[in-house]
Amino acid sequence: MKYVIFFLTLLFFTACTPKYKNTYSYIAPKSPDAQQCVQQCKEELATCKALCKSNFEICAKKAETIGKKNYEAKMKNYYQALEAYARQMEMYNFQRELFWFDDFDYYRNGFGYYGPFGPRLMIGPSPMYSYPRPVKPNLQQEILQAQLKNCRIDCKCIDAYDKCFEACGGKIVQKRVCIKNCPK
Repeated sequence: MKYVIFFLTLLFFTACTPKYKNTYSYIAPKSPDAQQCVQQCKEELATCKALCKSNFEICAKKAETIGKKNYEAKMKNYYQALEAYARQMEMYNFQRELFWFDDFDYYRNGFGYYGPFGPRLMIGPSPMYSYPRPVKPNLQQEILQAQLKNCRIDCKCIDAYDKCFEACGGKIVQKRVCIKNCPK
């Protein structure tokens, strides 16, 4: 109980804490040579982003074929598991038809009352069917998992630009700005 109270208190205080976001201001250098250097940094940034995008698209196509192969393998396993599930359900329904566990007291007490002489443990299947139905794989989810595993979205272009910008004589000013639950 004390863990629940601790967790709820912690949740309450974290929900009320202010949320901050980092913002960056770029102060360009004034000299013409430095401005030309900054322009070159911007061109390198655009080239880096374009290269990163094309590499991601190539990787995404490869990940799509990997995802389709994984999907086909999982579908094969799914159909095998579905057949086993159907056999289990068929056996379960057959046993239900034989009235092996259609006793109200069995459900209430966990064992059946047969006759006036008290409880007799039931030998046979359980009254509640608990064999889980297999989950069908999803092609889009398999492709997405392959993309997340194999493809990189962030190529660190902004980090390279920031270093280049500062090397040209520019300054980057970072500010923390409150965006939610701000103190008054």
